[in-house]
Amino acid sequence: MDSFTFSMQPPAQGITRLNSNKQPQYPIFNDGLQVRMTVFVDEQNCDPENEVDADDDRSWHWVVYAGDADGRCKAVGVVRLVPPPHGGHQHQHESGKPFVKIGRLAVLPTYRGKGLARRLVEMTLEWAAEHKMDVGGGWEGLVLIHAQTDVEAMYARLGFETDKSLGQWDEEGILHVGMWKILEL
Repeated sequence: MDSFTFSMQPPAQGITRLNSNKQPQYPIFNDGLQVRMTVFVDEQNCDPENEVDADDDRSWHWVVYAGDADGRCKAVGVVRLVPPPHGGHQHQHESGKPFVKIGRLAVLPTYRGKGLARRLVEMTLEWAAEHKMDVGGGWEGLVLIHAQTDVEAMYARLGFETDKSLGQWDEEGILHVGMWKILEL
């Protein structure tokens, strides 16, 4: 039976760069990136060039690790929280207020159905609500998710509402919708 542990990597400049020994400077981020590459690039055929972006340096990253009876553990899920501002972002809330964006949510196929994606999102939302000042940017609790349409129902169960005015759009060959939630801070 697997046991699960969650770790968080705060924002860090140069998070994607290797140190002088050619090792990741931020192993939690690197572990999460491996999950992202497996799910988005290998499984969903997204372009690997698009998997790391400028938001990685300024985001908080949560990684879930599965441990086995022999004490080994491996990264099996990841999510990131991108703080405001989102300059030039095409999707804005009708209120015009600053928002955080949850993204890059991925769980390895053999670990799906265990509630890990839900727990990653809940943990991210709980942390954000408790750390408004760390999030910054005048944030007042508004959260955006670009949800793949096949997991839209999961986000709805977590209290997100689909913004019909945004319609559906294609990101890397996968249909997405915009969903919003307002947290009580």
